[in-house]
Amino acid sequence: MYADGPQPYVKSCPVGCQSGLEDSDIVLPEGPLQRCIDCGQLVSRCSEDLYWKSMDEFDDPNGTWPSGKAAERLLRHTKQIVRKIEGLLGKKGSEIRLLDVGCSNGAFISAAQSLGVRAAGVEPSAAPAQAAIASGLEVHQGFLQDIHLPEASFDVVTLFEVIEHLKDPSSLFKECHRVLQRGGLLVIRTGNTDSWTAHCRKDRWEYFSISEHGGHISFFNPVSMGKLAERSGFSVERLKTHRVSFYQKGEIPSLIYRPMKFLAELLNTPSTWFGKGHELQAFLRK
Repeated sequence: MYADGPQPYVKSCPVGCQSGLEDSDIVLPEGPLQRCIDCGQLVSRCSEDLYWKSMDEFDDPNGTWPSGKAAERLLRHTKQIVRKIEGLLGKKGSEIRLLDVGCSNGAFISAAQSLGVRAAGVEPSAAPAQAAIASGLEVHQGFLQDIHLPEASFDVVTLFEVIEHLKDPSSLFKECHRVLQRGGLLVIRTGNTDSWTAHCRKDRWEYFSISEHGGHISFFNPVSMGKLAERSGFSVERLKTHRVSFYQKGEIPSLIYRPMKFLAELLNTPSTWFGKGHELQAFLRK
């Protein structure tokens, strides 16, 4: 039934495997997610038109800048990331030059700068990029591959919620490799399809929904992340997953939702032990 519809935007494994794609048992409005036979990478069957229309939501000058408690959470999270980076690089924050790719209007850059890190950003969408520049942040508007930043000019490149939007992440990875100093880090945060959340929720997992998360077309797991890293010249320094979710509020009666939420919280730590959390964070070394 899907063969007569629009052709999918992604027709092969984004990681670069040559073994082909097969239908998974996760069926979305666009059709079943396709799974790479080799690495298990999942890809959407959405059309190119739908993909680009869904990406329009990011051309917003308000971007991802948080306020209130969300701003406090961002600062706590940034402190955790910076401390990990300091430990892995053996440098103080003030000695670290960081590039945040897909930086929106610069919330993470601003938080990192408040901790002493020398941070800059790259953002393809014009409205948030110009908002960041107007606020005094060092942000380049465009795609990293087109900006031609100097070689080996950064200690760290961060990709937070970026690679799930990419048809060809390898070209971005290779450019990240070029702008990083030897021994530098590529830090990634994305979803994990080999998680208890994904296995339980399947098509109910909102992370797969291009209507709820614009541009989500490519879904990683620890194996596919490792293969992409290796093919792009990186080694996996550290890979961690965390968080579990079985139901969203309103999906089931509250009397059932509360104990299921409690169970998911109990499983947060084991999900880290076994690599089954739905949030995947990777530190890759050049």
